Amino acid sequence: MNESKKPKILIVDDEEKNLKLLGMILQSHNYDFETAKNGREALEKTKEYSPDLILLDIMMPEMDGYETCRKLREDPATKFIPVVMVTALGDQESRNKGLEAGANDFLTKPVDKTEVAIRAKNLLRVKEFEDFLKQHNELLEAEVTKRTSQLKMALHELSMSNTQLKESRDKIKEGYIESVYKLRNSQKRLSFPQSRPESFRDRTY
Repeated sequence: MNESKKPKILIVDDEEKNLKLLGMILQSHNYDFETAKNGREALEKTKEYSPDLILLDIMMPEMDGYETCRKLREDPATKFIPVVMVTALGDQESRNKGLEAGANDFLTKPVDKTEVAIRAKNLLRVKEFEDFLKQHNELLEAEVTKRTSQLKMALHELSMSNTQLKESRDKIKEGYIESVYKLRNSQKRLSFPQSRPESFRDRTY
C-alpha cells in the first residue's frame, strides 16, 4: 500500500462496542476507517468512502452480512473490494454461506487484535496488487485505442493516396492515348500516296 496514503477500512456492525474495538485496533496500525451500523448504511458508505477493505458483521437487523456482501459483489464499482466477515458463528455451514456470498476471509468473535491486523494487512496487499493491475489494464487499453486510431488514420491516408495515384495514372493514360491518336492523324495528313498514278509513271522527261 502506498505509504503516503493511509489504507481505508469500513467497519460494519450493529453494536457500538464492536465498532469502537475494531476502530481502536485499526487506528493503532495507522489505518483510516469509517463505520456503518447496518447493511444499507454500509452500501451507501462504500460508495461515498471507497474503502480498500470492509470488515462486515454477519448478524445484523434489516440486512445481514450475507445479503450486504452479495449486493457489494453485484455492483461493478464495489465487486472487487475485499470483505472480511466478522462473526460469532463458528460452524462450517455459516462460513460456506459467507464464501458463496463473496467473502474473502473471516474473523471470529471475540476478535484477536493481532489476527485483525494480520488479515487486514494481507488483504490490503491483495487489493493494492489488484488496483495496480486495473490501472495497468486501463493504461494498456488507452494505448491500444490510441494506436488503433492512428492505424485507422494511416490506412485512410494510404487509401486516399492510392485513389489519387490511380486518378493520376488514368489521366496520364488518357493523355497518352489522346496524344497517340493526334499523332496518327497528323501522320495521315502529312504522308504521300504509296503508289503514283499511271500517267505519272509513264511520263517521259
